[in-house]
Amino acid sequence: MSEKYTLFDIGDDLKDLYLMAGDPDMDPEVIQGTIDAVMGALEVKSAGYVNVIKQLEMEAKQAKEVAQMFTDKAKVREYNIKRMKDALKMVMEQTDQDQIAAGDFTIKLQKNGGKEPLKITGDVPESLCKVTIEPDNDKIREYLQDHSDCEFAHLEPRGTHVVIK
Repeated sequence: MSEKYTLFDIGDDLKDLYLMAGDPDMDPEVIQGTIDAVMGALEVKSAGYVNVIKQLEMEAKQAKEVAQMFTDKAKVREYNIKRMKDALKMVMEQTDQDQIAAGDFTIKLQKNGGKEPLKITGDVPESLCKVTIEPDNDKIREYLQDHSDCEFAHLEPRGTHVVIK
């Protein structure tokens, strides 16, 4: 083993070990010694990985909590900004003013840009509607259970993931 024995090196050694185990001329004690060494290195290296993973999980959780705190603060501030602008707008409309001098600033009422707002108040003719067709994955899965010769879809094998307990 080298000084920088990586998890990938261990994987390579396990592959080599598999080849050694298939060789009838190999001494079983050599194979067992190699198994013990490689598995010991795997255990040590895996424990190191788990320690780093746990530390990163803790830091990620803390970062998310701090981010949520700042998101909440931003929402409160945005709400207060909107409330204050709405109050200014209401006073300006009530007093029929489209501009107010406010120290170094000027407050103006300005018309919104973009498309005019649309309010639908009744049944819209079908010719003015969009139709969106998309696959129903649940129905396709059910279909595949009864039809193995399906040309348009197939089920993939489930993947795997690491669980640390």
